[in-house]
Amino acid sequence: MSRKTAMRFRYYIIFRLKNIFKKKSFYEATKMKLLRDISVWTTLVVLGISSCSKVIVPPAIDLKQHQAIGIIKFNCSEPGNLDAFVTQKFIQEITKDQKSIEIIELGTQTDVLNAVGQSAIGPDAYKAMGIKYNVKSIILGDIEISDIKPEISIAPGFSYVEAQGIIEASLIVRMVETSNGATIWSGTTRDKREVGSIGIIGGKFMFDAEDPEHSYGSLVDALVKRVTKDFKNTWYWKRKCL
Repeated sequence: MSRKTAMRFRYYIIFRLKNIFKKKSFYEATKMKLLRDISVWTTLVVLGISSCSKVIVPPAIDLKQHQAIGIIKFNCSEPGNLDAFVTQKFIQEITKDQKSIEIIELGTQTDVLNAVGQSAIGPDAYKAMGIKYNVKSIILGDIEISDIKPEISIAPGFSYVEAQGIIEASLIVRMVETSNGATIWSGTTRDKREVGSIGIIGGKFMFDAEDPEHSYGSLVDALVKRVTKDFKNTWYWKRKCL
């Protein structure tokens, strides 16, 4: 209900009550009429609210137009399983609202280049990938992780030691046509989070990259959700309310 309608409702109730109190037999003569008036307004409010409709806006990037899509495991500046973890998260997000999309995982960039007989990513390599894997487009990305800024808490007598770290990460993804190597979509985002399970290896602070879900799951979720917004439905309420 809009503010204007609410004010009209308020003035109407006041007006009705003033008329009611002028009557001598308040309870006898006006009880049913008052209940009827309240019932009418309640019905109008319910009908007004129910007339609001949720409008779904399709994704900006319609993956069905690209038929089969190849995805190269994202490059990562850190060792461990972060590359595979982020790649899988990306696939899950872009297929949440777009079902029945054929996504072909091609492997690492090095493996794919070797398979098509190319030494570097470029138009010739994309064209060779399209022919070999029968895909119209390729998705590839890069994950960059900053050095960890450690925060270490030590209890008296070293009875308890806790190590946390702040890391900053960026995710850059692009979608390329295999026919000509043209970029048809790109996205980039950056975020930072507190992570656990850090240690010192070779004098450098490192996080547990073997278990990315535990170490930086929230960071990856934030990056992937932001960068994949063009592949998802959005919605808004269409204003037909009272």
